[in-house]
Amino acid sequence: MSIVFGAIMPHPPILVPPIGKERLKEAEKSKKALEEISSRFKSKDIDTIIVITPHGDVGQASVPVYTGHVFEGNFGAFGLPKPSFSFKGDPQLGLAIVKDTHLATACPETILDHGVLVPLYYPTAAGIKKPVLPIAVAFMPLSKLFEFGQSMAKTIDRLKRKVLLIASADMSHRLTPEGPSGYSPRGREFDEKLVELVKNYDVKGLLKFDADLAEDAGQDALWSIAILLGALDGKKVRPEILSYEGPFGVGYMIAALEIG
Repeated sequence: MSIVFGAIMPHPPILVPPIGKERLKEAEKSKKALEEISSRFKSKDIDTIIVITPHGDVGQASVPVYTGHVFEGNFGAFGLPKPSFSFKGDPQLGLAIVKDTHLATACPETILDHGVLVPLYYPTAAGIKKPVLPIAVAFMPLSKLFEFGQSMAKTIDRLKRKVLLIASADMSHRLTPEGPSGYSPRGREFDEKLVELVKNYDVKGLLKFDADLAEDAGQDALWSIAILLGALDGKKVRPEILSYEGPFGVGYMIAALEIG
C-alpha cells in the first residue's frame, strides 16, 4: 500500500461553478480536465487524500502538516459563504509524518483555504468522500521539500495507507496585464517550461528550476510540486498533461501522474 495516484491541480475559485458562473466558459478546458481527473480518482482504491497547498498556514523552516480530526471551510471570501464543506481528517497519518522527519511540524489549523478546497471541489462533486490530510508548503529550497516528500512516502508505506496525493498549484499570475499580479513577459516562459518539464517527468529539471524566472512569473506551483515529486521518487510514473490554459491571466495546469 502506498501512493496510488498523483495529480497537479490548480486552485482558482473561479473554477468552482457557483462562483465562476458564465465566466467558466472561458476556462472550459480546465473544467473538463478536472471532471476527467476526478473520474480517474473514483476508479482508485483510496484511504486518504493528501492535498499540498501553497496557501493556508504556510511554513518557513518546516512543513506544516495539519493533524486535526475534522476540517471545514467555505468560499465566503469569494462571495459564496454556503455551502460549507466538512472533511474528516487523518490525524494518525499526519502525526506519523511529523514524527518521522525533522522537516515537518504539526499544525493545529482546522479551517481549509482555497488551495485545498478548490482541488477537492470536483472530486467531492463526483461523490468521493475520503479523509483529507492537508499539508501546507514551506518556503525552503526545492531540494528540501523533495526530501520531505520522500520521508512522507516512507511513512505512508509504513502505515499501509492508500493515498491520493494532490499538488495544488497555480502557475504564473502574470500572463496578461489584467492578471492579479500585473504582467511579465516571463510569465508565459515560466508556464511553457513547467508544462514541458512535467510532461517529460524531468525531476532534476524541476528541482533546479531557474529561481529568477520563477520569481518574475509570480507563481505558487514549484513548492507543492517538489513535495509531490519527492513522494513519488523511485516509483514508475506515467505523466499526462490533461489541460493547460491561462484565461484570466493565471496559468492552470491539470496533470495526472499514473503510478505503476
